[in-house]
Amino acid sequence: MQKTYQIRYNNLSDDESNRWRLISDGEELLVQEIYINSMAYTTKDLVSKINGTENYKYHLTCRGHLSLKNGVAFISRSDNKLATKRHLLKTISYRLMATTVTIGTAFVLGIDLKISALLGVGELVIKPIFYYLHERFWYKLRFNFTYSYVGKK
Repeated sequence: MQKTYQIRYNNLSDDESNRWRLISDGEELLVQEIYINSMAYTTKDLVSKINGTENYKYHLTCRGHLSLKNGVAFISRSDNKLATKRHLLKTISYRLMATTVTIGTAFVLGIDLKISALLGVGELVIKPIFYYLHERFWYKLRFNFTYSYVGKK
């Protein structure tokens, strides 16, 4: 399930391990760095009103799935486990469609139906493996224009 996260610099930070405040559902997590692969935007909250003056806190806000590793937070728009299932289902549906096209094309071009079907079954077994590996490779590629970085480089 996706959550909304607010990110603020920790003014009370005494070392790099707790430099950033990651806030969600009223709970705060201190982390060293944050990587965001999701839509991010700025927001402000009214903190107090003293003598008619409103005091606000500003932060970067994003929605996604959180994973932590060695004090570093990763927020992504999709859950990796759901993405893997989606890629498998996409592989199966595409393969069935492509195999039907291969068999039909071979038959229309005058190849015997048995040989056309054998060709289709052969590619049905081999190509999904390569398609799935190709899909996962592209999913794991990191392009600079899709990621926001909060922290020290």
